[in-house]
Amino acid sequence: MSPDQSMKTIDLQGVAAFASLVEILAQELGVPAGRMQGQLPNGPDTFNQLIGEIDLNSQGFVRKLSLVSRPGAPLTMRFHTSWGVDRSANLAGGVNAEYQLSCAVEQVIPQGRALARYIEDIFAVQDRMVTLGHSSKLNAMNVSTAQIEAFEREQHGNLVQAPQARQAAE
Repeated sequence: MSPDQSMKTIDLQGVAAFASLVEILAQELGVPAGRMQGQLPNGPDTFNQLIGEIDLNSQGFVRKLSLVSRPGAPLTMRFHTSWGVDRSANLAGGVNAEYQLSCAVEQVIPQGRALARYIEDIFAVQDRMVTLGHSSKLNAMNVSTAQIEAFEREQHGNLVQAPQARQAAE
């Protein structure tokens, strides 16, 4: 076996494109790019998988976007959102989603800004979902009847109806 046949190569253009996409998304999302790494399962001369991470933590939400790419495979985006937990908590709790784009990283880069907007939309949905089950805060709220009536007058109508009135209306 000649040395040329046993050697494997690294697609440096693919690696650079992946790093560029992670940087574009982080910049558009207004956060620093997180960890980027390549996994080398067959030795130092082959890349099997590239992983880039972006953290978007604010207002009690812990959000992580992981971008995963393999040579010749679609781009995978893994979203995780948790709320009100320690940042060191594992990713088992919270809301998780995974998307696979059926195109190569190089094809996505020109649309990086649009992809960042979609990522924001996905995290906005996950933010709303992750707070389900944390309604104990609502039980502790104290809003007086006078405040509710004043708000209803301001809104020109009853927002809350008595059960009998609703049954009569049906």
